[in-house]
Amino acid sequence: MSIYASGDLVKEEIADMGNASFKTKAVFGNSSSLMIATRPPGYHSLPHKHECEQLNWLQTGTLWVFIEDRGFQMMAGDFLRIPAGKLHWSWNKFDAPCTLVEVHTPGLQDDPLIAAYAVGLHDTEETPEFLGSPVSVFLPESSTFDPSVAEKYVD
Repeated sequence: MSIYASGDLVKEEIADMGNASFKTKAVFGNSSSLMIATRPPGYHSLPHKHECEQLNWLQTGTLWVFIEDRGFQMMAGDFLRIPAGKLHWSWNKFDAPCTLVEVHTPGLQDDPLIAAYAVGLHDTEETPEFLGSPVSVFLPESSTFDPSVAEKYVD
C-alpha cells in the first residue's frame, strides 16, 4: 500500500444501493473516506443513514439531496453537509448524469457498498488506525417514514 494511488489504479466500480446504482471510485485513510460518485439520470436512492458526517461537493450536473424533512437542489459547485445519523437520500431527476464528491468521517471503508474495491492510502510501514467504519443502514420495509414530505420541494 501507499499514501499515493494513481487515478488509473483506483478503478471505477458500480455501487449497488438496492433499488439504484451509481459509478464510483473510493479511497480511504484512517479518519475518512472519499467517493467520486456519478449518478445517472433517474437515480433515486432509498432513505438511509450512517454514523458519520458526510460532506458533499457537486462537481457536475444537478441533484436533489434530502435530509429528513428538507430538500436541497444542488447545482454544480454547491456544497452540502449531512450530519452523522441523519436520514438522507438523493434523486437525480434530470436528463444528465451528475458527479458528487463525498467525504465521510469516520470513513465508510467497511460498508458493503464500497468495501470490495475502496483503496486504502497507507504507507507500507504504517499501521492503519481507524476511527471506526460505520455502514449505511436503510429503513426497513415496515418503516412509516414518508419521503414525500421532503420531496414536495422538487419541481
